[in-house]
Amino acid sequence: MFRINWKLTVFTALLFPFLLSLGFWQLSREQQKIDLQNQYEQRLLEAPISLDRVDWLQRDLGWARVQATGRFDQRRQFYLDNRIYDSQVGYEVLTPFDTDYGVLMVNRGWVPQGRTRQELPSVSAPEGQVTINAVIYVPDGELMMFAEDIYTDSWPQVVQKIDLPRSAEALGQDLLPYSARLEAGSAGLLQPNWQAINTRPGVHRGYAIQWFLMAAVLIVLYIMFSFRRPES
Repeated sequence: MFRINWKLTVFTALLFPFLLSLGFWQLSREQQKIDLQNQYEQRLLEAPISLDRVDWLQRDLGWARVQATGRFDQRRQFYLDNRIYDSQVGYEVLTPFDTDYGVLMVNRGWVPQGRTRQELPSVSAPEGQVTINAVIYVPDGELMMFAEDIYTDSWPQVVQKIDLPRSAEALGQDLLPYSARLEAGSAGLLQPNWQAINTRPGVHRGYAIQWFLMAAVLIVLYIMFSFRRPES
């Protein structure tokens, strides 16, 4: 006999749509990653534009190719911590690039960590005026951190995330709104280790299936516990 348990019914009524919403959210994230991948591949086919022609107020700037002429400030660099390449821990080196149209924070790539955490690697940059090609990097969401980076007066500075406003404050000069990643063949490039899309789109579909399966199991359990023998 089917008997309604109101507590179980309310619990199921609240949890079931929540599980479904998580599944559909993961599907939407998958589509976003697919769109980003397509955008990245399309942008790589376009010719780089001069830095003075970039509309920094444009919302759709991710992976746009740019060309800039200026000078690297190798005296004041930021090391982005906990970056992995070939199963080895290291840093991504962010170097200010001074141009006639503003200072662009340039990600030059990966370097291995020193023998200890206290021994930072010494990373040089090309001297004099050089021309670089790079792609504009627009972060995909806010990175959750358990502690804020502490900026000091010593260089280089080790940071956990790219925070351009705080980096500009530490440098004492304004920075352009987004950082850029050097392309192959550009002066100053170290070891590229970044991926265009941090998570493969198919991973989100796998998560979506898990949430939908949990929703289905919830309904099955609700039906099972609702069919009970009459009390004697």
